[in-house]
Amino acid sequence: MSEEIKFIVNELNKEPYSRNYNLISFDALNGESLLQILNDVFAEIDGKNKLDIREEEPEQMAVRMLGMLRILKYKPPDDNIMSRNPANMTSNFRQGLVSGNKQVIYPILAWLLERTDELKKRAYLAKYLVKLEVPAEIIGDVDVADTHMKYEELIDQFKSIHREYEALRTSGFSTAELRRDIAAMEEERDLVLRRIDRMKQKIEGTPNSEAMLSSARALRQEKERKKEMGQQEGDLKSAIQLSEQRIARLQTQLKDIRKAGMGTTPEGLLQRLEEDVNVNTYIVKEKLPKELSAKERYVAILERVAAQPAMGQQEIDSVNKQIRALTTEINKLNEARMKEVDEDDTPESKVGKLSFFRKNTVIIGRKKEQTAERLNELRGELANIQEDMRDKQDQLKKFSGEQVLRGEEFKRYVNKLRGKSSVYKIKRAELSDLRAEYGVLSRTEEILKSKDAQILEQLNSVESQMGVSGFRETQETMEKVSTMKAEIDERKGQTLEEMSGMVIELNHKIAERKARLAPIIKELRPLRQKVQDLTVDYNDKKHTHDSVAAGLDTNLAKLETEVKNLYDEIVSSETKYHILNSEREILNLKQQQASDEIKLYLSSDPQDKRKSLREQLMTNISEQEKLGRVLREEQKSVKDLLQTSAKQLRMWQDVVKLMEVKRKCLDAARNSGNVTRNSGGEALVLT
Repeated sequence: MSEEIKFIVNELNKEPYSRNYNLISFDALNGESLLQILNDVFAEIDGKNKLDIREEEPEQMAVRMLGMLRILKYKPPDDNIMSRNPANMTSNFRQGLVSGNKQVIYPILAWLLERTDELKKRAYLAKYLVKLEVPAEIIGDVDVADTHMKYEELIDQFKSIHREYEALRTSGFSTAELRRDIAAMEEERDLVLRRIDRMKQKIEGTPNSEAMLSSARALRQEKERKKEMGQQEGDLKSAIQLSEQRIARLQTQLKDIRKAGMGTTPEGLLQRLEEDVNVNTYIVKEKLPKELSAKERYVAILERVAAQPAMGQQEIDSVNKQIRALTTEINKLNEARMKEVDEDDTPESKVGKLSFFRKNTVIIGRKKEQTAERLNELRGELANIQEDMRDKQDQLKKFSGEQVLRGEEFKRYVNKLRGKSSVYKIKRAELSDLRAEYGVLSRTEEILKSKDAQILEQLNSVESQMGVSGFRETQETMEKVSTMKAEIDERKGQTLEEMSGMVIELNHKIAERKARLAPIIKELRPLRQKVQDLTVDYNDKKHTHDSVAAGLDTNLAKLETEVKNLYDEIVSSETKYHILNSEREILNLKQQQASDEIKLYLSSDPQDKRKSLREQLMTNISEQEKLGRVLREEQKSVKDLLQTSAKQLRMWQDVVKLMEVKRKCLDAARNSGNVTRNSGGEALVLT
């Protein structure tokens, strides 16, 4: 929880919130402040939530925030503050959200702040993709069905348009970028043209300039052709590889299908289809009507309970009596039926057997219902798993562009990796050999440089002896100048070729970009108008849906509150009933004890009087009085003894003090040497 709070505080201190909280100040916020912060985060994700929660009713705020969390697909955590029952979980989560409970608000804030950009996109798409739920009895109308069908078609059309828009946006072909690229290319083209003019002026006097330019142009064209052919070769290789992967994948699917189809006959397929049809028929004709009737009965019971006035204590007692009487009657009927089943020799034994078969039928029906429910759950899980698998495959295609390798395809991929590993090992061995050879060659180079320096010194001495010192350096300088001139001429030719090629390439790219941009702009214009029209229609329908949903949620909340109040009243009445029963039993017991005591007290038998509680208490009182007198006498003696003992204690303390003074005097005299002994050996102090 502490890490979660740190993350929330750090995010709220950033733009666009700029709250300047710390851990202590944030933890000290009350529920209303936390709800306002949560609403501000909602407003950052979707602008329609930008308001002050103090100006909104709690029920409307709860409906709006719960609807926003449902759109954003937030799942509450299963922690201790929530019940394991889904209904109680929803109720507790709703109450915690309305009251601003920290254990409910903190996870929501952390989840929202962690993925704000993703949720903004989801909130935008939810305006157009969240479908309105139309009841079956309303959609049965022809006009409503046609309108709903058009509505779903518009949603599908919006999905495809948005998908194309995302593809265009992520492909890097935005109009602003294309315009900037075109402007930069035009500037670059003007610059290149100016450079070409300058270079032409420089080479006007060079002989054979036209032949050299034509040769350079032909060389450049051949290089471009070679480059294009290399690109085509790479594209063909990648296409071949993709085709091989697709063939391997299809072969794997074909093997799986053949494996699944082994031993399958038309009769088996028909039998499987008949089983599926029977299961679906049972679910539609038996299970679902039973569940619907059970729900209707439950709703009718709740309505009847809600319509009845509050029950008093007498009514509760009468209902309990009826329940006990009916329970006793049911037990008697069960015992009678068991006796009939045990009596096999009687003519009624057939009835017992029929009851046995009825029980088995009920058990089999229950098992059938449980199996159908399990089948529905498994189908739902299968659909969820398939949807998740499709999402994962789409994500994998976005990131890698390929599907997951399986079977033989994966084995080929592993063998390919092994081949690359062996090639890598060979290349690494060659690299180590080249490094060793490089060391030898560098050492040889150093030796040759040292020998070259010695030869140059000898040559300089010989030139000075012959009177031509500096001849070698002059010759090397002339050779370098001639080489540099040849390189400059060659560079001039290459520069002209490159500039002309760049101009042609730039013109080609500009034309290509304009041609690619024109149809995109034409397609975007009608699509923008469609999006605006769809936005208006969607906002109207969304407003209608929100109002209806808010009304239903409000009615549901009121019914839940009434049912809860009635249940609390029942519980309190039952508690009061049990308390009164317990008090009545205690009073009866005390009354019985009092009557028994009166009988024993009025009895003429002395034995009965001894058994009475009064006589027992009087006996205990007399015994306690005797014990008190004995204790008082002991206390008096202890006080007398205490006075004598205190006097003796003081006398002994005085003796101890006297002996301590004598010891100190002896120690002082011993230290000064003025001590003598008398005839008895006692020490005497000489003054």
